[in-house]
Amino acid sequence: MTVALRPRSHWEAIDLGFSMARHSARAIWGAWFALLLPLAVLIHLLCWTVPWLAPLLIWWLKPMFDRIPLYVLSHATFGDTPSVRQTLRGVLPLWRRHLAWDLTLGRFDFARSFDMPVRDLEDLRGKPRRQRLAVLQKKTRSGAVWLTLVCLHLEFILDIGLFVLLYLLWPHDSHLDFSRLYLADDDAWLTALQYTFYLAAMSLMEPFYVAAGFALYLNRRTVLEGWDIEIAFRRMAQRLTRLGQPLAILLGVLWLSLVAVPTPIWAADAAVPSAAQLKQRIAEVLKQPEFETEKTERQLKYLGKTSPVKPSDPAWRKWLEKFIPGLARGVEIGLWAVLAVAVIWLLMKRTYWLKWFAVQRKIPAYAAPAMLFGLDLQPQSLPDDIPATAWQLGQAGQMREALSLLYRGALAHWVTHGTARPGSNATEGDCMRLFNTTATPEAGAYFSALTQAWQRVAYAGRSPQSDALQQLCENWAVHFGATA
Repeated sequence: MTVALRPRSHWEAIDLGFSMARHSARAIWGAWFALLLPLAVLIHLLCWTVPWLAPLLIWWLKPMFDRIPLYVLSHATFGDTPSVRQTLRGVLPLWRRHLAWDLTLGRFDFARSFDMPVRDLEDLRGKPRRQRLAVLQKKTRSGAVWLTLVCLHLEFILDIGLFVLLYLLWPHDSHLDFSRLYLADDDAWLTALQYTFYLAAMSLMEPFYVAAGFALYLNRRTVLEGWDIEIAFRRMAQRLTRLGQPLAILLGVLWLSLVAVPTPIWAADAAVPSAAQLKQRIAEVLKQPEFETEKTERQLKYLGKTSPVKPSDPAWRKWLEKFIPGLARGVEIGLWAVLAVAVIWLLMKRTYWLKWFAVQRKIPAYAAPAMLFGLDLQPQSLPDDIPATAWQLGQAGQMREALSLLYRGALAHWVTHGTARPGSNATEGDCMRLFNTTATPEAGAYFSALTQAWQRVAYAGRSPQSDALQQLCENWAVHFGATA
């Protein structure tokens, strides 16, 4: 064996299981990802319209994946670490025999990692398996249950930690709230990211969980069956076998030397006392003062009822002895079913009740910029009737000033009354793209035409035709009103 077996405490055995998982990490995680990744992608594609169902199915199928580290460790313990192909072939019979139980009532067993070797490696079923589990779980089930709770919390912490790391690296000017990042189910990419982080946390923690349960199983059998003593005797026998013929010759010479030694003279001459002489010596010893005291003691002992016939139990008591255990089992199954329904309901309604715990991030109030790329947007710098003033400037041949007035008025109206929030360092192109995200198609087309006309006259010195300026002035009031 590759493991030094000796009686350990529960936490020592769990630490041994973690070391076993690290020692066989390549074989375990190689077969793990070879099975998990294709199946996870397939489930995600099938549940594309119901994103919360994919991680729930992966969580429910955990016992199927747990066979992989158990198979690898059960062989690696005896020095025969299987390859990825051998592992995938070896777990198929285990799925056919016990997977139905593990995905139904056994799915809620908190000692699942400890009980799994009894079913898969010892291949017990029915009453023999229950009796075997009853023996092994004494003084050990509490450790297996605590292992499940600790690993469950560690997996949750790893999942949250990945989101926290991503949130810390995310640009803070995007105003993305952490609850939005962690709980969003209306964005396909965020949902895929949540699914990926859960798979990463589960893949990191679950093999260690199975390995620790297997180590608890080995430790329990070591305590009950003395595996460490048996292995020590086998190693001793192997060493004696390697000595071989020289040891046999040495023992033979020693025996012959003992046989050839003559009987000592003092032993031959010694007289053996007879039975009568022994009795006489005993009598002389008993005559000593130390043995002359006699003491009589009496004790009362309850002998029970005098009637030898024990009355038989009534029929109703026998019926209750059979009915009550079945009723208790049915109530237990019902409670587990209620718990499963409650968990599924909470997962389905998580977008509602998790809002109670969400931290609302305060977004600072938006202050409209007074200037954009050198243009004054303050209301006092604009006339009352912007289109009419711009048309007068155009008629006077001042095309640049006319387009500047129309463009400044549109920007001032937009940053004051619009829903978009441009920054003080935005460019004409940034404003045009941001305006088109919130405006109607007609307003977006007009603003794009106005921006392009302003850029041509401002940077290229190309003035528009009189008809084009007239059309821009007439349509300005349609989208921005009479004034800014």
